[in-house]
Amino acid sequence: MDGRLLALVAIGGAIGATLRYVVQSSFEPDSSPYATISVNLIGSLLLGVIFGAMSAGFDVSEGAIAILATGILGSFTTMSAFAMDYVEYSDDSVSSAVAYLIVTIFGSIGLAMVGYRTTIEMMS
Repeated sequence: MDGRLLALVAIGGAIGATLRYVVQSSFEPDSSPYATISVNLIGSLLLGVIFGAMSAGFDVSEGAIAILATGILGSFTTMSAFAMDYVEYSDDSVSSAVAYLIVTIFGSIGLAMVGYRTTIEMMS
């Protein structure tokens, strides 16, 4: 294991977790699902941009991937909060839980695709 890459992931993880906390704090305490949706959609879009740039031939170093994709975006986005939000929603309303599931999954995939394809298009 490369110690330099591990350090970059750790630094990126601290940055991403801090950014997620800032976003989460900007929402009302009872609106947790909206904060979770926001970080997951933004993170998916940005990850699409990074991988789109790579696919378009932009030289993205292993260190940049470690700090940006694995570190920052890996800790900024949150599967565990998504899972718990879904569980809490399903206790209250099945239709709200299903809507949350659909928006998060298809929105995240859709925005990753938009980021990816738009970046390739812009760099070509």
